[in-house]
Parts: sequence; C-alpha cells; structure tokens
Amino acid sequence: GKSKQMRIAIEKANNAAFLNVSPIKLGCGSWECRCDEKHSVPFTVKGKGGSVTIEILPGPRGLGLVAGGKIRNLLKLAGVKDAWTHTKGSTATMNSTSKALLECLRQTFSQG
Repeated sequence: GKSKQMRIAIEKANNAAFLNVSPIKLGCGSWECRCDEKHSVPFTVKGKGGSVTIEILPGPRGLGLVAGGKIRNLLKLAGVKDAWTHTKGSTATMNSTSKALLECLRQTFSQG
C-alpha cells in the first residue's frame, strides 16, 4: 500500500495481501502411498512463469520435499510436506520462479 503515514501504508498492504490469498488443495496423490492424510499435492501439476517451468509430483508420506532451496521454502509455507519437483529454465530469477510455483499451487484447487 501507499500512504504518507507508515501505519496506514502497512494496513493497506495487509488488506491487499488478504485479498490475494489463493486456496490450495492438499491430499495424497502418490501412487506409492494412498493414505488419507493431506501431506502432498493431490495430483501432478505444472506451472510456467517467465522462462521457468515447474512440475510438482505428489510424494509418499515421509519423503520430504525434493526441491531446491527457494522452492522448498515456498512449498513449506504452503503446507506441502512431501513432493517431488522438476524445474526447467532460469530458476535464479526468484520472480519468475515464484510466479510459476504460484500457478502450480493454484491449479491444485481449480482442477480438483
């Protein structure tokens, strides 16, 4: 948010952030696990942002996040505990990487 007063700017930024929250569907879509817990993505999803393409595959319980450092941190914040990821493109550009990951996670809700 923008404002001359710091407190008002922070409140506007908080309101804008709450309006942009995307729901994410969790489940167990792994062919190795098939439990009923919500620890992974329910199915394979792909997302593209700039030159970066990310594919997230559901993993069995106990696998952990098989991903690079930045992507792993974002998936942890989203609540995903077990998944494989495959990336293509210049993942050093965090802006494109986060857009691709956000597109992946949005697809879990829109397709399921």
